[in-house]
Amino acid sequence: MASNNSSLSSHNALSARHMLELANAHLENARKAYENDSPLASAYCDDADSALKRAAKPSTTADPTLREEVANAHSELSALRDLLSGKDKAQGTLRKAQKWGVTQLGSNERGYRTKRLFFAQDVQPPVISFKPPGVDKHLNDIPQLVCCLGLLQVRSAKDILDPEARQWFTSTKSNQDEQERLRMLATDVVRAYKRAELKDTKVITEVLYLAPVLENDTFRDLLFQFFHGVEKSSMLNTTQLDGLARLLQGARPKQLWADDLNKILILLSDRLQGTREESSKSIYQLLLATSCVLDSMVDAEIEGIDRVTLHEPLLNYLKNLKDKPDSYLVYQAAYTYQALLCVPDNETKWQAGVRRAGKVIQGVSGLVSAVKGLDLNMFVEGLGDIRDGVEVVSNLIGNVVTLAKSGKDLMTSLKEGLSFDQKRKWYSALRGADAFIRDGKLATFRELVYKVPCRLDPAFQWGVCQRLGEIAANPLWESDTRREAIVFLGEIYQNDAAWGQLVDIKQWILDILRQLSTSENEMKEAKALLDQLRTSGDTKKQPKYPVSLGNGQSPYPLTVASLTPTSWTLLDHAQNRPDVESSMRQLKKRKLQDRGEAVYIQPQAKASLEAADDTGRPLTEMVKDFLGLDGKQKDKRTVFLILGDPGAGKSTFSRELEFNLWKTYKPKTGRIPLHINLPAIDKPEHDMVAKQLRRLEFTESQIRELKTHRKFILICDGYDESQQTHNLYMSNRLNQPGEWDAQM
Repeated sequence: MASNNSSLSSHNALSARHMLELANAHLENARKAYENDSPLASAYCDDADSALKRAAKPSTTADPTLREEVANAHSELSALRDLLSGKDKAQGTLRKAQKWGVTQLGSNERGYRTKRLFFAQDVQPPVISFKPPGVDKHLNDIPQLVCCLGLLQVRSAKDILDPEARQWFTSTKSNQDEQERLRMLATDVVRAYKRAELKDTKVITEVLYLAPVLENDTFRDLLFQFFHGVEKSSMLNTTQLDGLARLLQGARPKQLWADDLNKILILLSDRLQGTREESSKSIYQLLLATSCVLDSMVDAEIEGIDRVTLHEPLLNYLKNLKDKPDSYLVYQAAYTYQALLCVPDNETKWQAGVRRAGKVIQGVSGLVSAVKGLDLNMFVEGLGDIRDGVEVVSNLIGNVVTLAKSGKDLMTSLKEGLSFDQKRKWYSALRGADAFIRDGKLATFRELVYKVPCRLDPAFQWGVCQRLGEIAANPLWESDTRREAIVFLGEIYQNDAAWGQLVDIKQWILDILRQLSTSENEMKEAKALLDQLRTSGDTKKQPKYPVSLGNGQSPYPLTVASLTPTSWTLLDHAQNRPDVESSMRQLKKRKLQDRGEAVYIQPQAKASLEAADDTGRPLTEMVKDFLGLDGKQKDKRTVFLILGDPGAGKSTFSRELEFNLWKTYKPKTGRIPLHINLPAIDKPEHDMVAKQLRRLEFTESQIRELKTHRKFILICDGYDESQQTHNLYMSNRLNQPGEWDAQM
């Protein structure tokens, strides 16, 4: 508060006129503070409100002039609170103004500048337009598949806001085959990516779109595709490196394994420490990827980086980068350094808050009810756990000079602020900002920026500007949201009293605006603001303007979501594969129906003809051991031969085995039980699997698909009746490269 309760209480005996004058004095202070410090202005508004309450005396009502002046003060207070985003308080004050006789607000009558508000309210994060697919129908694009798989992760239909999506969810939840089809389609897209000879930006964007909804094993498979793409390239493969970073940024903590992240971190650390002579751009890109790995390790609560072989060498390398003459590189090195400091330690309050807030799958969040997110007040309180080496102190009423207000360059500020020596609040605050932005809580993000104790830390300001630029550049956000991000950048550039005079921050803002005004999604607002800033500011700022425009294309472009592709190559490849599962479902249904309700007596068997009769076991158990149906294959052989006299029950057992295997068959992943009556097959010594599938009315394209991608359990009956002289396993080349994968 600007004035405390005791000072107000001392005015209790004053007249209504004196209380009105005191209220107007507080309003005047609020107007002055409004441009530079919103929280302080709000405090003055609260003081003015208290004074106006004490002015509401019977004498006020009786005096028309005094009554009008009180009404005008309430009107002024309401206008200020409205500008300060206190909508509820503004409405309450407006009602008081109307009670005293004012019908409209008069916010500009006092002559102070009304600034355009930015991020006054939370917004819906980028959302995919969802059109539910039909059962067993082709999908239109990857976003549709992402929505389907994302919705299937929702616990209850009541959490889904969109009626059409809710109806699709309800019907699909009871259809296990359709759920499995969609999951396997996602897996097939990843397989198509692996097979792609040219892994360019387009196909990388397509597969990354899908990554957050992948099952864990498939996600790991994709993760190591990118890992090997970086590892095996002699020159730095920036496309694969960028893909790896974006994959980690979009991942859910449950998709990340400690061993995987440690392997990736070791690889990137080795590449970093081996690039001393390479360009700053290569080092910068490696730092971006490394910071993504470290952020993911923090989110997933992964500890235990080896201090001797990895932690200390990487810290020392990052610390050496602080002497580089490149502001962009120094900031990213400082961010990576701070992230690394947070990994091996026990969880702090801010880490716990970010982790509990979780991640919502991009594009799906608008279709479901909001999950409980990060609490701003608890988060800011949690920042108190971090003891800065040097506190950046700002006296809001006086004019104490801080690093930010001194106009020093970023590198000097980072070094003096010990960002390369111990944990600083600014890294934690930026991670909280990321959580709010991700959930569309932009009003809360704005409040965080004004409220955190590190608001004037140059590294924090750099990170805030970077995030505002990424919002403005991202075409998935609404146009108004992107424009307001530009307004926020303009506020930081122009308002030195509130944000300081750090020249590199001003240069960074100009660079961001220039990128926005010349990007593929050109923003006129960015160009207009650039033109406005041409003559803005003091002698420190103005030289930055021609320097920024003369630098050409930035070597460090903003990291933003790629444009949604206009075609989906990987999905087309995945969906153009012949559909075999619908035929499998029909075959399974027919086989289960053929079994009927017949009574079955399980036969006993012994290991060989020479074995003693009292060593017999249930034949089903012996076959299960051979097939490894409990997940542990005890018998490594691929052929199991059953010998018995005619009428002993071999054929009956074969049919029963087939029935039981179909009952437990897992679509698209399980081994396919295929019963083959050998006497009914022409020359079974050659291609008997394909011949049996043709008998079951599978098409040639389906047979090729099954041969390439599926595994079988072949149950061959009537071996003696077919009078075979061939070894069918050998003559059919089972389990040879390019041939059928089968147990027989």
